[in-house]
This record gives sequence, structure tokens and C-alpha cells, in this order.
Amino acid sequence: MSSANHTSVASGRGSRAFALGSRRARLAAIAAAVLALGLVVSLSGMLSSGGTTGAHRPSPARSLAGGGDLSRPAAADGSRSGSAVAGTSSHHSATYGGLPSWLPKPKVHVNRILTASAAHPALSIQGDAVAVELPHGRVLATAVGPEVPEEGHFPVPASTPCTFIVTFASASGTIPLDPAAFTFLDDHGHVHHPRVTAMDGGPPPTTVPPGKTVSLRLHDVLPTGDGGLAWAPEGGRTLVGWDYTVEID
Repeated sequence: MSSANHTSVASGRGSRAFALGSRRARLAAIAAAVLALGLVVSLSGMLSSGGTTGAHRPSPARSLAGGGDLSRPAAADGSRSGSAVAGTSSHHSATYGGLPSWLPKPKVHVNRILTASAAHPALSIQGDAVAVELPHGRVLATAVGPEVPEEGHFPVPASTPCTFIVTFASASGTIPLDPAAFTFLDDHGHVHHPRVTAMDGGPPPTTVPPGKTVSLRLHDVLPTGDGGLAWAPEGGRTLVGWDYTVEID
């Protein structure tokens, strides 16, 4: 081989080696850049994850409620600074359906037992017990009713048979039971005198023994609408009454 050809071949091999080296260098540079970019992305993700797990990460409760930032620390009154709830916590109850704080507080105790006496008669509703004070005793009286045999009739009848049950319990002293002491006053102002029996339909007892419970059935035909059942154990003036409503529909 001539020297010229030898020089040309060597020159070509050197050029290819140089080109191959340059390509490898570029690939290495690209790989290094990709690795660096991956590290940056990973570091950014770690920083972002660490930030959201702290005070600024929305909690599931907030996502579900759609409210303010529930992850912020609560104040002493339960409100949270910067949240949508904080602006209203001082004016509304924390419980759904609670009464606003600015409404006046009720002074009448619920579920209390009314007391009836000759000086202070009481009016209650059916199902509520009333403590009736008599000159020679005391008893808890409860009226329930009316029970009607007709329901869902059309046209609605003007009147219907009604049954009430009056129960006397926790008696002390002498408690007289007189059928004439019970009356109905209907919505038209008419007075009715019911038929009074024992629970088994027999004659009613004449007294309530101390510590015993006695129930009576009161029967009458009453007009539909509102009315009242009255008990006057001493005759004349009513000591206790119960509101009722006769409904057929």
C-alpha cells in the first residue's frame, strides 16, 4: 500500500473515532441532564408533599364539608381563624338546627307536671299527668283519648262514639270517684255527661285507694272537632281539664 493511501485510511479512521467519541459525549451529557432534571422534579415533589401534609393540606373533612380550612388550629370557642365557619360561630349554635344565642332563654321547664287545686285549676292536654291536690288527698290524673270506631269515612260524620281512659295513680289520702264529676264540653259549647265504667265495663270504684292505680272508661257520642274533658272531684268547680280533638278522617 502506498503512503498516500495509508494516510487516507488513517485519516478516515480517526475521523470516525472522533465522531463516535463526540456522540458518546453528547449522550452522556443528555443522560446527566435528564438525571439532574429527575432529581429536581423529585425534590420539588417531596417539598410539595411536605408542605401539604402540614397546615396547608386540605383535610378530608374540609373536602366533604366544602367549608373553610378545617386544618387550622381551633380557638378556645371552637372557631377556626380564616375559615368560613369562624365568622358565624359566635352567632349560631355549633349543632345543626340549634337556636341562635340571641334568642331569650325559656323560663318554663319542659316535661314538668302541672299542679291543680281549688285555688289554681289546671288545663293540660291528653296524655299529660296532672297532680291534683284535694282537701283530703293528692293524686296524679291522666286522660287519654278519644278512641273512635270510624276512620277514613267520607263524608265525615257530624259525630261519633268516643272513648276516653282516665287513670289515677300515686294516690294519698282519700280520693273520691264520682261519675257525675266528669263532663265533656264540645266545640259548640254543649255539655255532655259521659257514661263512666271500670276498665272491664263494670261499675266504677267509688274511691282511689292510697298507693293504688285506678283507670276508668268514659263513653259518649261527641261531635267532630275540638273539645275539653273536665273533672270536678269536689262538685261544681272544675279542678283539672284536658283538651282533645275528635277526628274521623
